[in-house]
Amino acid sequence: MYLSRITLHTSELSPAQLLHLVECGEYVMHQWLWDLFPGGKERQFLYRREELQGAFRFFVLSQEQPAASAIFDVQTRPFAPTLSAGQTLRFNLRANPTVCKNGKRHDLLMEAKRQRKTQGDSQDIWSYQQQAALTWLARQGEQNGFTLREASVDAYRQQQIRRGKDRQMIQFSSVDYTGVLVINEP
Repeated sequence: MYLSRITLHTSELSPAQLLHLVECGEYVMHQWLWDLFPGGKERQFLYRREELQGAFRFFVLSQEQPAASAIFDVQTRPFAPTLSAGQTLRFNLRANPTVCKNGKRHDLLMEAKRQRKTQGDSQDIWSYQQQAALTWLARQGEQNGFTLREASVDAYRQQQIRRGKDRQMIQFSSVDYTGVLVINEP
């Protein structure tokens, strides 16, 4: 695996690239990151974005080394952590928790809100949504060899972006988590 620190300096973008970034935001940054992995396979990377003054920084964990880029400053190193059962790690994660219904993915937190209202209880919907998000993350841990020791939902965002030339609207949500996990199966 590789861990990369990838920086996009907005002052170095062409006017057309800057306009594209302003119009499409998160979606175009995601597309540009995909371009660093031209193999055409399913996505083989995870990333975390941070906003800096005049730049965006991405920390990318990938199976393949990212390609050089005209718009990104790419710094990469091999990454082979030694994990052991019982090891405790802090985490800071942004995820897109979904639930599958009738073959389609749906926003987990909006589904939790809908369920709560259907039950006739519109009190404390946010607590119910947070619990649904934490349950989803715990389930990810069960499937991937870790247990949550402590976790919190720090933010929930719904985003709409226009995709491609057809200007189709895409909606997705993200949840920011922080906490501590314990490795069960490295």
